[in-house]
Amino acid sequence: MHPGPTRMTVTHLQDIVSSFELFIPDDSQKIILDCTKIEARRVFGKGWKEINQTHLRAYFWLLILAGVFRSKGESTESLWDAETGRELFRATMSLENFHIISRIICSDNRKMRDKLGSRETS
Repeated sequence: MHPGPTRMTVTHLQDIVSSFELFIPDDSQKIILDCTKIEARRVFGKGWKEINQTHLRAYFWLLILAGVFRSKGESTESLWDAETGRELFRATMSLENFHIISRIICSDNRKMRDKLGSRETS
């Protein structure tokens, strides 16, 4: 084995988005987005402001960026802090929006999960 990117990676990378899609493919992003919207409507009702794929990608990028900055154990508040935080976090989305997405993000339909679970226990 040679160190560095695999041949498949090199052939599929054109830009930042294509590199991100190697981690979370577009079809997976769509499933997560659809399930997250369902959960958001369940939690927040009509007061929910819809998110789109751009918002979801921004959320994931911030999670990756927190890892790049080795922020394990660091509070999200400190990442967004105006004096000691990182400007890129504040520029991408508000801390409140980050917390909201963190609360409702999911990759399955909770109603379907609950129905399947009740069938298995019957």
